[in-house]
Amino acid sequence: MSTDCIGCGRGIPAERAELGYTYCTAPACQAEYRRGPTVTAVAVNKSGDAFRVAEPDEIARRAAAGEFDRKDTGLGTDPVDVPRVPAQRRGPRRPPRPVTPSWTPAQEKVIRLYADMGLSPRRIAERARENTPRLGITEALAVRVLSGLRR
Repeated sequence: MSTDCIGCGRGIPAERAELGYTYCTAPACQAEYRRGPTVTAVAVNKSGDAFRVAEPDEIARRAAAGEFDRKDTGLGTDPVDVPRVPAQRRGPRRPPRPVTPSWTPAQEKVIRLYADMGLSPRRIAERARENTPRLGITEALAVRVLSGLRR
């Protein structure tokens, strides 16, 4: 069961007619009779837009009612004079204390020796655990020493 297209008179497939279409899929008929939904982009903020899908008359009615207007216009945007409180004077600034490393010179010597041999911090910790366990060298300590300045 097929009906005829209202534009060109050709037959419309039964499945398309059951869906309620009265025109065929020919480009000329699609251009003349196809009415898709209207998609309107509504500016929300700087990061993006919100999209509304509705009939054109509904979008116009909602826009006229102010639904898509900015909600923050005029709220708290007027400049306000704030009294300035003078900063309180403090005593003379002390120079910052020199940073002392949290490792001993012996630990640094062993870590840098192994690093110069091309070992990774993990391998440095393993080798130091075997050869100099009393120094307590860990992988984290090796990373801190190698990241710090030389003494």
